[in-house]
Amino acid sequence: MNSDFRELKYTVRTEDGTMSARDIMKQKMKLSSREITRCKLFEDGVMCHDAGDSDPLGKRAIFLKDELMVGDTLYVRIYEDIDNGSEIIPSDHPLDIVYEDEDLIVINKPGNMVVHPSYCHYTDSLSNYLAGYYKKTGQNHVMRVIGRLDRETSGLLIFAKNRHSAALLSDQCLNMSRRKEYVALCEGVFEEKEGTVNEPIWENPKEKMIREVRPDGKEAITHYKVEKQFEDFAMVRLVLDTGRTHQIRVHMSFLGHPLLGDSLYGKEISNNHGMERAALHAAHLEFFQPITGEALAFEAKLPEDICNALNG
Repeated sequence: MNSDFRELKYTVRTEDGTMSARDIMKQKMKLSSREITRCKLFEDGVMCHDAGDSDPLGKRAIFLKDELMVGDTLYVRIYEDIDNGSEIIPSDHPLDIVYEDEDLIVINKPGNMVVHPSYCHYTDSLSNYLAGYYKKTGQNHVMRVIGRLDRETSGLLIFAKNRHSAALLSDQCLNMSRRKEYVALCEGVFEEKEGTVNEPIWENPKEKMIREVRPDGKEAITHYKVEKQFEDFAMVRLVLDTGRTHQIRVHMSFLGHPLLGDSLYGKEISNNHGMERAALHAAHLEFFQPITGEALAFEAKLPEDICNALNG
């Protein structure tokens, strides 16, 4: 078991009245029942500093049922379980880090890069590069990616640094309280400059890697708006209500406007304007910092290949 931990603290307020340690952990710190139980495995996992203690560093271990009075401060340490994390080989490679704090890191992922190590990508995935960054900066974290971007898609991606922040960020994702916007280069001239595609998506029964619009598929909703129309393609900004595999690529192809460079859904495009991958970029991301609740918003600059297509 690694000694690294994330310490949470909460001082009981007048409006709280008297609260047990368990209730503070559950209601104020938003810890799961499983995490609460795990904290008690460590001698210093759950501690209290009494309001009347003149020693600012004075803390005592307490039980979950113990009650805290107004002014008392509860300290909870979430120890990282590094030993049970997957082994990822650190690689020394530059990262475009958009934001970092002790709970998470936001990275602007290049296009044509896998997120996790896989066959033929044992050491050159984004996770390998992040592991190298953690090693260089003396950090020790399990890889916990929030959301997903496929290999071809560039843009903003979150990694949580501890189990608690990962759980809270995942809840935000499920409840759609975070917002992500994409920029795509789509073939053709749009008659409707904005609209919504509400068409179910599922696997092609003959080719499992291919998705398609089909009546027996899962609900998929994509909102789009043309930001700039060129002679034979457009720059489009998109927002998703659902997160189906290849959703934007499938829906834009369904409309007759496949993404430039898309070898799966845009094979008939005559001019890809230099794009050698599906021209899709996760450009904007909003969510709440999982521990502090601070509203965060980020914009990732367009990658070189998309800029070249726009300026070509």
